[in-house]
Amino acid sequence: MRGSPFFEGVEQVDAMLIGQPAKLPIFYYDGTAQTAVFPARLGALRKLLPDPRFVPARLAPGLGAVGITCFEYRDTDIGPYNELAISIILNQPRHVSNLPGRALLTGLRDKQLHAWVQHLPVTTEIARVGGVDLYNYPKFIASIDFEERAGRRICRLGEDEEHILTLDGPLIPTPDSGRLQLFSHIWMDRQPQESEFKLNVTAGGRSLRRGAARLALGARHPIARELAGVLVSRRSIYYELMAPFEGILYGPEHLSLQFVHRALSLVAGREPAAV
Repeated sequence: MRGSPFFEGVEQVDAMLIGQPAKLPIFYYDGTAQTAVFPARLGALRKLLPDPRFVPARLAPGLGAVGITCFEYRDTDIGPYNELAISIILNQPRHVSNLPGRALLTGLRDKQLHAWVQHLPVTTEIARVGGVDLYNYPKFIASIDFEERAGRRICRLGEDEEHILTLDGPLIPTPDSGRLQLFSHIWMDRQPQESEFKLNVTAGGRSLRRGAARLALGARHPIARELAGVLVSRRSIYYELMAPFEGILYGPEHLSLQFVHRALSLVAGREPAAV
C-alpha cells in the first residue's frame, strides 16, 4: 500500500525507462504471488547454469529443485504488470555443504531464498526494458493471465498464442505475515550478479502437501520443452501463496563500471550505451 511504513527510510532516485518516468529502487505497493517448487534432475540443472560458481541446491541424491512463481503486480512505480519467474534453487553460499534438502529448508526457515533466474517473462515493455538494461534479466514479453475458480488460482503463460505452461494451485489459508528476501542470481557482463527483492507479506500461507500445485506444459514452446527435460514430476513438493504483499526491488549488488554507466544513463534520462 502506498504510504506503508515498509518503504520508510529507502531513498529513491528518478529515472527514465523508454521515455517514461520511473524510480529506483522500484517499489511494489500491492501484489499477489504463488510459488510452486518441483523436483528436477540435478545434472540437467547444472547444464543450464553458465558458470560453476552457480551451484544447484541438492534436494535428494541426483535431484535439484525448480521454482515457478507467478506475480500479479497491481500497483508499482512502473505501473501494473504481471511476471512469471522460472528459477533454479541454489546452494548459497556455494562453499556451504550441499546436503540433501539443506539449502531449501534453511532458506525457508530463514526466509532468505537464493535462485538462478532462468526465464522471466513480463507483460509490459517498461518492465522488460528495465529488467534487461539494469539487471540483464532474461525478460521477454508474454501473456500471463490469472483466474480463480473452485478454490484454486490458475496462472497461464503463453507467447504468440503458444502455450508455455499453466500453474494451478489452491487458494490455501493465509494466516502468516512477515518479511521475505528473494535473491535473484543472474549473469551480467559474463560475471555472477545478484539482486534482492525484499517482500513484506501481509497475508501468506504454505503447503508441504505433495501435489498441492500442478503444472501443465505446452507441447512445442522451447521453454516448455526445456522444463519437460529437467523436471521429474509436475506435482509440487512445496507451495506458497502471498496475497497480498508489498516489495522493494533493489539494484544489482555488484557495482561494476559497466553497471554504474548504465544506471547513470537511466537516471540522466538517456538510453544506456555500451562503455
